[in-house]
Amino acid sequence: MEKQSVANQKAEIEFRKKLVLQQIDGGNFLDDEFDARSIEDILANRMQKTQKQMTMLTDQQISLSPYLEIGAERCQRSLVMENDICATGIAADISYDMLRACDYYKEVFTKSNIPVRVCCDVNNLPFATDSIPFLFCYETLHHFPNPSPVVKEVHRVLLPGGYFFFDEEPYKQNLHAHLYKKRIHAGGARNRNIIIKILDYFFSETTCNEVDHGIIENHQISVKLWKHALEPFDEKNVTLNSVRIIRSELFDPSSYTNYLLAYLLGGNISGLCKKSGNLVQKTDSIYNLLVCPSCREMNDDIKLERKDTFFACPKCGKVFPVVEGIVFLFSYNKLEELYPEIFKNLSNLL
Repeated sequence: MEKQSVANQKAEIEFRKKLVLQQIDGGNFLDDEFDARSIEDILANRMQKTQKQMTMLTDQQISLSPYLEIGAERCQRSLVMENDICATGIAADISYDMLRACDYYKEVFTKSNIPVRVCCDVNNLPFATDSIPFLFCYETLHHFPNPSPVVKEVHRVLLPGGYFFFDEEPYKQNLHAHLYKKRIHAGGARNRNIIIKILDYFFSETTCNEVDHGIIENHQISVKLWKHALEPFDEKNVTLNSVRIIRSELFDPSSYTNYLLAYLLGGNISGLCKKSGNLVQKTDSIYNLLVCPSCREMNDDIKLERKDTFFACPKCGKVFPVVEGIVFLFSYNKLEELYPEIFKNLSNLL
């Protein structure tokens, strides 16, 4: 299986909805998850890291605007892009509720600008081919059986000469034995004894709320598969980070010893990849980057026409609603499967 199943996608949507209800609206659905105050502290740390990394990319003369963030969650990182990096762009996620939460966290972190928010399927990105100079994601690609189809879509959407940045993705730990099961609780790892942490790292099979709800948590993506997924890019600066102190380049390691240790011990992978070509910036409005997801399934880029409360495809005639500022851009079959209530109301737009 190369892509998420519909069941996996539904699980993502339902689980993220529970998170929003618990962490914003004060519900109690998930005992093991962070409360409102804790998640705000975590988001603040993530935003600080994002600002630091994006500033470094800016210093390298990499164009960050317009951008597309996939797996944007609550849009905390896109808020940094819009307000601290002076970039404009799109935050995309399959979860409407997570994207909707951006309005709340905008106030929490006193940000004035928000991104264009698009609820969509990353396997069928509703954005024009060769249209966006910078795409990025954090903690996203491991929610798929194989990152290759997603990276292929990223590569398609990127402008020639554009960059793809990703971080906080796991790769397979080869030196490991599943001797016992360990449940990971939100924040629980921080308070465990160091010896227990080491034993768990090498001998435990872990599970968590996401897995229990049917979400893919793929920590078994091999180094070989990562290499294959990123092969379409012309330039690749990709780093394996293992047990915090061991680092090695994936494609051109300077130390075979570090590479071997990183390969055996597993860890996180991050990278900056460039699409071949010379970057020529376009001046289109962000909304002009949106294309019909139904036509896109047929490899046809048809730009959408913007109306008051929806977007329309001039070729197939399909309409795509805007709900609380969030644009729904799924093919009709996918929209009916994932958001049936939204699908039922499409006729009201005409």
